[in-house]
Amino acid sequence: MNITKRDTLAIARIAARKGRAADLARAVRERFGIDLPDGPRRVESTGLAFIGIGVDTWLATRDDEPDTFAASLRNALNAAATVSDQIGAYEVTRLTGQQSCEVLAKFVALDLHPGAFPTGSAAATLAGHIPLTLWRLADSFELAVPRSYNPDFQHLLAASAAEFTWPH
Repeated sequence: MNITKRDTLAIARIAARKGRAADLARAVRERFGIDLPDGPRRVESTGLAFIGIGVDTWLATRDDEPDTFAASLRNALNAAATVSDQIGAYEVTRLTGQQSCEVLAKFVALDLHPGAFPTGSAAATLAGHIPLTLWRLADSFELAVPRSYNPDFQHLLAASAAEFTWPH
């Protein structure tokens, strides 16, 4: 079991402007070669990912450019979307290891079995009282929580993973 803070992950929220969802999808496809997911899915190309979090709303992530990420998306998507920098809004943690589903099952009311929640799946849910957005990668989960909730979330995560990480 490995729990890693994702300090270098740039994150932005993208919302299609009213009546401009098709224009936004076209702009993302032309500029980044990515088809925006329709629903709670994560798609990625060349290190840029889009995660469906609501109707015509996505989180975009990239493993670099934290200071310029949102501005570069804003310039690329211009009139089709509102883009807001979320770097200070979320803390993202990566959870890897064979027992990841067992750890998450202690506080997430979702079926995370790979058959029900395969690679690329995403969900906005609660971890106890804590808002949580999570997505499944090929070998791990990434968990995004509002920054102000992160100390409580890290405590919950550590307690849930204790049986797999502490020597007996």
